Amino acid sequence: MYQNILLCTDGSPAADGAADYAIWFGKRLNARLRALYVIDVRLLEGPWIADFSGAIGAQPYAALLPQLQRIQREKAATVLAAVEKRCRDSGVACETSYETGSLAPIILEQEAKADMVVLGQRGEHATWLAGALGSSVEHIVRASVKPCLVTPDKFRQVRHILIAYDGSEESSKALRAGIALAPALGAKVTITTVAALGAEDAASQALHKAKEQAVEAGVTANVETLHGDPETKILELKESIGADLIVMGAYGHTRIREFILGSTTSHVLRKSDVPVLLVRGK
Repeated sequence: MYQNILLCTDGSPAADGAADYAIWFGKRLNARLRALYVIDVRLLEGPWIADFSGAIGAQPYAALLPQLQRIQREKAATVLAAVEKRCRDSGVACETSYETGSLAPIILEQEAKADMVVLGQRGEHATWLAGALGSSVEHIVRASVKPCLVTPDKFRQVRHILIAYDGSEESSKALRAGIALAPALGAKVTITTVAALGAEDAASQALHKAKEQAVEAGVTANVETLHGDPETKILELKESIGADLIVMGAYGHTRIREFILGSTTSHVLRKSDVPVLLVRGK
């Protein structure tokens, strides 16, 4: 399953929540955790830095830049040391590293060594960067070829998994992932699909096959057919059943395709107060 987890951290409250989930998953899956801190070059090239360098002059700024870089390295070391201690206290194997450069490309490069990427909904500079989900996080989850767990700030144990399923090959992988996670996490399962108008029979058949697959794996699952806008109905169902984790394919068909690839993705990831695991179709 997920034996190597990449945790993206920046010391923010969102990253603390991501660490909570990464360590919790690591302990239950007996996985190894790798914590990555990226010193984003935008922090040294942003508008306020440009204003500052203009105010004090290029030459003094050039002398100051190494100090700013040193401060960022010291912060990275402090944040990573804290994560390492938390892992050690929880009995989870952990290694740490930091890189300097563009945030998303570095994470996408580093994920090659991971089975799952864990990152918070919003980063330390979410406001200044127009919302981390709208920029870096969304870019990462769209471009990543690995399962991505996008987490809220506040941690809660996963006792109920909600799986979005539409019968496609892509969502079938999400279904398998959710079913496999359930016994490892000690969680119950609900499988749902959003039925298009006039396609209720097909949706019912898809859910029946999904439930059979869960039973074959020794997992008891409830099924729910939804109607309407996926972004609204899936979150409403999550709330009504008390789900603690949403699992879905990163690519799909019909309304689920729009849900994953369109603006609905950002809506759900921003609004969900539980983690969302996006499983790749490959």
